[in-house]
Amino acid sequence: MFGKKKNLSEKELKIQEQNMKVQEESWAREKDLLERQYKMQEERKNLKPKGKITTTKWIVLFLFLNCTAIEIFTGWATYESLIISQQIGTYADFSPLVALIGAVVGEVMGFAVYAAKSTKENTAGGIVYDQAMQAAQSMIEAETEPGGVEDPEAAG
Repeated sequence: MFGKKKNLSEKELKIQEQNMKVQEESWAREKDLLERQYKMQEERKNLKPKGKITTTKWIVLFLFLNCTAIEIFTGWATYESLIISQQIGTYADFSPLVALIGAVVGEVMGFAVYAAKSTKENTAGGIVYDQAMQAAQSMIEAETEPGGVEDPEAAG
């Protein structure tokens, strides 16, 4: 009777040892994967500096603020013209509204040009897109070099 219990415990020990080896191997594989993911995240952070606003965005922002200021001033000038015309009994002067045409058209055209520029940069053949693809390709090539995890000769 005691012999069977001893054999069972030895079998259990062997099974536990095998399970531990399998777990250690899976942890080693996961460790490599996690290290690569961490490295890729760090490289992505270094690719694009955060917090820097490009010159084009500053120009578009200035354009929008400038056109908005013109629109607000035109509204104020038209309102004052209406008050003055009521006080003296003449017709209101709506000539300040002519400035709105240029402001609105300038705003729309400015946004259209910026959107077209951004689209060209961020689609295939664009400078930002191509740089991002080259960076991604170089990271993939660095990971699959001989001695890497994905190299079939190193794995076999």
